[in-house]
Amino acid sequence: MKRYTLYLFASIAFSLTACQQEVAEKEDSCCAKPVAANELPDGTGTLGIPTAGLTDMSLYQLESDWQNQDGQELQLQELQGKVQLVAMIYTHCSYACPRIIADLKRIEMGLEQYKREDIGIVLVTMDPARDTPERLLQFAKSNNLDPKRWTLLTSEQDNIRELAALLNMKYKTELDGEISHSNIITVLSENGEIIHQAEGLGVEPDETVNAIKGLLQKI
Repeated sequence: MKRYTLYLFASIAFSLTACQQEVAEKEDSCCAKPVAANELPDGTGTLGIPTAGLTDMSLYQLESDWQNQDGQELQLQELQGKVQLVAMIYTHCSYACPRIIADLKRIEMGLEQYKREDIGIVLVTMDPARDTPERLLQFAKSNNLDPKRWTLLTSEQDNIRELAALLNMKYKTELDGEISHSNIITVLSENGEIIHQAEGLGVEPDETVNAIKGLLQKI
């Protein structure tokens, strides 16, 4: 799997060059301070090997195990079938992460005409030690995140770092426990391919909304 992951990372890194030309260049920022089974559920294939509908560029080829805010075990491949907005946050963040949530809600408002089953929003924690499923559920409720659309995920640190690398996300835990991180919202196709990324805080949602609408018209 490690060999496949390296291949997937190289492929996505190459494709992101074109994707990032659409994104306004901004310096990374952080919350504490600114900083520059293996078988598929339907039994039709095996994760780690391209299957029907999943290309070599799909993040859903990763075999890592995750837990959502309800404590349910899942793999990323189970997100397949709808367009997904993905962002990485941590719940003790007091500056950037609340703004990321606000940006995601603005994008969600621009897609009100679409059904919940068409679009999902995924938040991945960078702080698995503190962000237990129970903590993620509390966070979702306190931020009024619709559980039929929003999925909050945690996993082992290695799995989180692997996904972060593929999303071009950079983060580092500081001595005071705060996490310095970049701020990126990613649009995944229904098959888990990176279609669009918006980097920074308070970015106008129009390009991201239009990217999602374009995907939905093809489904």
